[in-house]
Amino acid sequence: MTTIRVLDENTANKIAAGEVVDRPASIIKELVENAIDAHSSKIEIEISEGGIRFIRVTDNGTGMSHADAQLAILRHATSKISDAGDLNKISTLGFRGEALPTIAAVAKFSLTTRLQDQHLATLVEVAGGVLTDVREAGGSIGTTVVVEDLFYNTPARQKFLKKPAAESSHIHQIVVKLALSHPHIAFKLINNTRLVLATPGNDNLSDTLTSLYGNTLSAELLPVYFTEDDMVISGYLSKPTLLKSSRQWQTFFINSRVVNSRVIAKALDNAYHSLLPKSGYPLAVLGITVPVDSLDVNVHPQKSEVKFADDNKMFRAVYHAVAETLRAQQAPSQIAASVSLPGGPAYRAYPQPAAAVPAGRPEYAAVRQLELLDTARQPVSLGAAQALIARESPLAVFDHIAPSAGNSQPSGQTDFDLYPLGQIADCYIIAYNQDGMFIVDQHAAHERILYDKLGKSTERIPAQQLLVPPFIEFDEADCNLIAENRQLFFELGFSLELIGPNTMRLLEIPADIPLSEAEQIVRQILQAVQELHQPSAQELRHACLQITACRAAIKAGDSLNMRQIQALLNELCQTTLPYTCPHGRPAIIRFTPQDLAKMFKRT
Repeated sequence: MTTIRVLDENTANKIAAGEVVDRPASIIKELVENAIDAHSSKIEIEISEGGIRFIRVTDNGTGMSHADAQLAILRHATSKISDAGDLNKISTLGFRGEALPTIAAVAKFSLTTRLQDQHLATLVEVAGGVLTDVREAGGSIGTTVVVEDLFYNTPARQKFLKKPAAESSHIHQIVVKLALSHPHIAFKLINNTRLVLATPGNDNLSDTLTSLYGNTLSAELLPVYFTEDDMVISGYLSKPTLLKSSRQWQTFFINSRVVNSRVIAKALDNAYHSLLPKSGYPLAVLGITVPVDSLDVNVHPQKSEVKFADDNKMFRAVYHAVAETLRAQQAPSQIAASVSLPGGPAYRAYPQPAAAVPAGRPEYAAVRQLELLDTARQPVSLGAAQALIARESPLAVFDHIAPSAGNSQPSGQTDFDLYPLGQIADCYIIAYNQDGMFIVDQHAAHERILYDKLGKSTERIPAQQLLVPPFIEFDEADCNLIAENRQLFFELGFSLELIGPNTMRLLEIPADIPLSEAEQIVRQILQAVQELHQPSAQELRHACLQITACRAAIKAGDSLNMRQIQALLNELCQTTLPYTCPHGRPAIIRFTPQDLAKMFKRT
């Protein structure tokens, strides 16, 4: 008697089902992808009890003949490929020929399908992998698949399902991603007889986003379009001011196939690296079109992952697409964080008041230094700041700055200028321009200025030798860490020399930080090097520049005069990303005339 045996067809189907069907959401994905391949323009999904008890997917696609409907429930039966050579050029979503038989093996299954030129549909019923009925029936053009009592015949797998609410959430996520990847199809999702999702199907991704996420969120998105060789990347990204708690808000699809890709996710993270805090993720919907022979979609049973012929090329393309979108010449006033106000009827815009403040009006006494000098409107440069590095206060950056001659708009600057009104609590700057009123966090703004300035150095950050080098005590572990990362510290503008067992002399520091902050910056960089687990060179440099910019920036509580405020605003307006600090916190909050009108009930 042999110990190796060939499993019967029913058992083999149940084992195969474990690869394709692990929860109701995976059934929805397989059935909807088949409906998409059938050239459907409308797809309706209905579920109850999280899809555990009932799933129905209806489409208006091409449908199947009586003979094809019977073949469709057999293993490895498919219309998508004909031989192994087709696996190198797959252009459809479903191609394995396993979805229907494996689903039918673990549930009560029925398929109703009709071709356009037929008067009657074909009904096929299967229970637990056993064909129970095939007959003609009434039905609309297209295909309807009903799945009931999932895992009723495999109770060991049924107990691993989550509660209906959790399963419904997974289904909702899957349908959202499929709808985003196919905006030309009108999707409907009905959960326990309640319509929870509907898309217009007008082939407009912006309208699809609005229908799924709402007008408020869609208004915070930036369009993406990037081409390189035979690759096209398009879609939408959220402004850095819009954060989400997880990656479920990120949708990537390649040749209209929804995929999970570490390469794309990593490129997205790197492009946003100085704009978001550690606790947040940007919303992203990125569609990538590449030649079908440049990727392998047959590396995962559920077809949720793909393998690229060139990972580095994909990484670079996505990184540049995202980075260029974020650096695009959009008015920073449109990207700045806006206040959230309740909706209301149409408003009427009021003329902007003149800049001049009436003299002798006591009601203006509460606002600090309201006079707006003509010279304060002139652009100023922070170039002279390097000569002031020995000064103890970071406010020295804005002292002794002479106004530039000529045009009031610096060369290369966007049409975005801010004019100061004053300072509140020695922390927030009030400013205005033609777009409304702005509140600027002076610390976050100066952080952004310093980070951009330091980051422009592709090699070593400009440094200045100290006339009287200070001595810093470290423990043995820190001394060893500094020795191991001597090149990193050198590139960041720090030069340290070991002069004793645990003593180092600080010879050079970056030209834009005060001497009083130098020791703390070095110690924080050491801490970052210890905490980062196998960081890349870019991640390490970013973390160190964040620390340097944060410690060197002016702080809350530092009092600024009007010339210093104007210098800060002018430099902020010339940065590439003025609306957030390097940690991702907002640097500017905007109040439009419309917002102010709503606040004052002038609507």
